[in-house]
Amino acid sequence: MSLTTDPEELQNLRAQRAELKDKLQSIEETEKNLSVRMKVLEEKLAIQGLEQRIQAKSAVVEELKAKMRELENRLKEPQMKEPMKVVAK
Repeated sequence: MSLTTDPEELQNLRAQRAELKDKLQSIEETEKNLSVRMKVLEEKLAIQGLEQRIQAKSAVVEELKAKMRELENRLKEPQMKEPMKVVAK
C-alpha cells in the first residue's frame, strides 16, 4: 500500500474499514448469541442431572418405605409360639 493522497483510494479504504467493522460486529453478535445458547444448554443439562438424581433417590426412598412396611407388618403378625413341652417327672 503506497501513501498517496488519492481521494478514491481514501474512499475505498474507508469502505473497507466500514465493511470490516460490520463483519466484526456480526461476529461479535454471533459470539454473544452462541454464548447465551451454550449457557442455556448447560442449565438444561444441570436440570436434567438433578432430575435424574431426584428420580434415583425417590426410587431408593420408595424401596426403603416398602421394606419398612414389610417389617412393620411382620411385627403386627401374631408370633408363632412353640407348643409347650410337657416335662415328665
